[in-house]
Amino acid sequence: MNRQLLLTYLDVLETRNFNRTAERLNVTQSTVSARIRQLEDELDTRLFERGRGGADPTAAGRRFETHCRSFLAAWTFAKRDVSVGSGLSRPRLRVSVQFSLAQSVLVDWAKQIRKDVPKLDLYLEANFSQQIQRDILTGESDIGILFAPQQYPDVHVAEFGSENYVMMSTDCDNFRDVNWTRYIKVAYTSYFDRQHDEVFPNLSQVQTVVGSDDIAIGFLKTDGGTAYLPSLAVPAFRDAVPKLKQVEGAPVIPQPLYSIVHARKRHDPLVSQAISLIRKAILHRSIDDFD
Repeated sequence: MNRQLLLTYLDVLETRNFNRTAERLNVTQSTVSARIRQLEDELDTRLFERGRGGADPTAAGRRFETHCRSFLAAWTFAKRDVSVGSGLSRPRLRVSVQFSLAQSVLVDWAKQIRKDVPKLDLYLEANFSQQIQRDILTGESDIGILFAPQQYPDVHVAEFGSENYVMMSTDCDNFRDVNWTRYIKVAYTSYFDRQHDEVFPNLSQVQTVVGSDDIAIGFLKTDGGTAYLPSLAVPAFRDAVPKLKQVEGAPVIPQPLYSIVHARKRHDPLVSQAISLIRKAILHRSIDDFD
């Protein structure tokens, strides 16, 4: 099976458009069409219905996704195994975490696991949850740490802690003094949005909504205001915005944290050790430890 064909299929499955996939893969639209046609010929079935509106997967096209990701994962694992057999015996680990967790968790964790496994080769990155899951499914990453994983047959998901979002402000010390016209809502996850709406049922409209805590920090640094921020990253945010204080009396909004690993890696001793150390790093960064 041609790996290039599989990757093109997955991209079309996501974009639902041959032209958009061609742009993303930096190839021509005819190349994308040829790859999908070749894959369909090899499978002896139609994967997409083409039309002016784009490319919609057929029933077979949707069913093939799980098999496609399994093929890619098997190839990645086989490639690693062959490399080790060729003399590259150093243990390797690839870890992906959500953006808001990267600066608060990865550095402390990396120091500890390097102490425990001195010859370990590490590859660390921050990404969005969907990309983390794709990398786990294809074997590109060994461990993913994220907020809202989807369930896949080949992926083991485990809840192993939580991140607390706390209200921080440059304007006030107490919840009763919050100026809601200067409140910045950060759209973290759908789970966070639901919890936020339950905590503030009467806050129907917010003047400023942003898509990440980095953007929120930009607002707070420039103009000040109030926002919910991930507690694990509060020390770093305070370095960026010295006036930032936790608002006393404000509700805390919890967000479950999950680890995801491919089923083939579930019982790998190194993976288990790494997840255990990540859990400890998160606990040590608990908001209860902040001044």
